[in-house]
Amino acid sequence: MSSTVSREELKETLLRVSRKVGSQAGLFTQAVAERLGLAGIDVDSLDVLLSEGRVTVGRLAELTGLTTGSATRMVDRLEQAGFVRRVPDPADRRRVMVEIVPGIEAKLHALHDSLREAETALYDAYDDEQLALFADFMTKAGNVLFDESLKLRAPQPADDGTGETWEGGNYVGPMAGTTAGRLVFLTGAPRIAVSGDPALRDLYHAEFAGAIARMRVRDGVVTVSYPKFGWFDWRAQIAGQFIDASAHWQKDLGRIVLNGSIPWAVELRGGVSTWSGDLRDVPLQSFELKGGASELELRLGQPAGIVPIRVYGAVNRLTVERPLGVACGLEVRGGVNEIEVDGEVHLGGAGTLSLQSPGAASNPNRYEIDIKGGANRIAISAK
Repeated sequence: MSSTVSREELKETLLRVSRKVGSQAGLFTQAVAERLGLAGIDVDSLDVLLSEGRVTVGRLAELTGLTTGSATRMVDRLEQAGFVRRVPDPADRRRVMVEIVPGIEAKLHALHDSLREAETALYDAYDDEQLALFADFMTKAGNVLFDESLKLRAPQPADDGTGETWEGGNYVGPMAGTTAGRLVFLTGAPRIAVSGDPALRDLYHAEFAGAIARMRVRDGVVTVSYPKFGWFDWRAQIAGQFIDASAHWQKDLGRIVLNGSIPWAVELRGGVSTWSGDLRDVPLQSFELKGGASELELRLGQPAGIVPIRVYGAVNRLTVERPLGVACGLEVRGGVNEIEVDGEVHLGGAGTLSLQSPGAASNPNRYEIDIKGGANRIAISAK
């Protein structure tokens, strides 16, 4: 290259070439995916497993940029196709690891043989010192890309003109004429405590320790999302055995206080480790959890109409407390090991279990609890 090219021009050329190489690598990955009958992200995940060896679903999500729920579904798909399998962690058998099925590694390497040969021929044109320099540069460039990816996923101050403020791990959302609220967790979450305050002048207050969530509010809908890291690597049920994963997130705690003067709907889309809701001062319209939970605790107030409590996915422990005299119905599909309702212990087992408090079916103001996915222990009481 001509000596008249400036250093700035060289750096711009490197930046441009690096982006092009990244795009071409994506094309190669897609070609491999088509040969295997998989999606590109599936091949990326298999590459991670080839490089890292046995990893947790959470670690796989972190390295591929997926949410834990998406990574779990992807592992399910790869497991069904015979590419990976789940195995207990030898160091902690309560935890599940993902690894490539023996024999698949050779199949994957075969698809890369031609590329490996072409790249090796390319390397032969350079001496050892130059190759060492290239290796050092590529290693550091990869680290830069990974770090910058984490930055893009990290929480940022609100900038959408809603009036919401953010500082450190604290958020405040304005009422702005809101007459009904909806709290939506877009991703999985570690330990969360939610309560209500009828005297709160704002729509909500929130503070986070450890993992800091990103929050947004628009038209009364408050969304909560966490960076796609490995904090939520847990499964409430492994090979039929329920586990308590909450101990892994003791330092990560989010506290959210909702304005209790307006009705709220609550939705959790990605599963939780521990979610504690003291909703006695929150006019609850509905509660829905998708993805399961290690521990879910709800303290409820007086219902206005029929209030559904829906849980989709396995739950280790579910505790529900309602006011005295409030009617409640319960249906569990997927089996339950231990269940106690208003002081009475009922036999668990597989299949579907339906229970109702006296007069619940005809009471216009009641809670209807529906669990699909099974549970280890359920305790429902009135106080």
